[in-house]
Amino acid sequence: MPSLKRVHIVAAFVLFGVTAFLYSLVIAQRLLLGTGVAIASLVVAVATYYGGTNRRTATHATVVVTLIYGVFTLQLPVAVIAACVVYLTAWLTGPDSPLDAPDTQVFPVESTAPNESDDGN
Repeated sequence: MPSLKRVHIVAAFVLFGVTAFLYSLVIAQRLLLGTGVAIASLVVAVATYYGGTNRRTATHATVVVTLIYGVFTLQLPVAVIAACVVYLTAWLTGPDSPLDAPDTQVFPVESTAPNESDDGN
């Protein structure tokens, strides 16, 4: 069973996708663009639900969303270049980087331990 935080993130992505689709259909009247954003948002929601919020899942979801958006906006060559930039950036800033960069977190973990420097003295 996924954590409650992950369920909230997934619900936000689903809500965003449905809202974007309805906005594009009713107000902007651009069905193709709204469909692309909705599908991309739902793909991210599924990836987050099954893969968690780790760096690898976020990178793969971003690459897939970029490509889906490029297909629906008829800008696939630019989307492929953007997806490559996302992947290379994640690789260069990850733990297996050739630059020996420290690993970064997409969703930082907050410490629940009391801060020892706040002793009140």
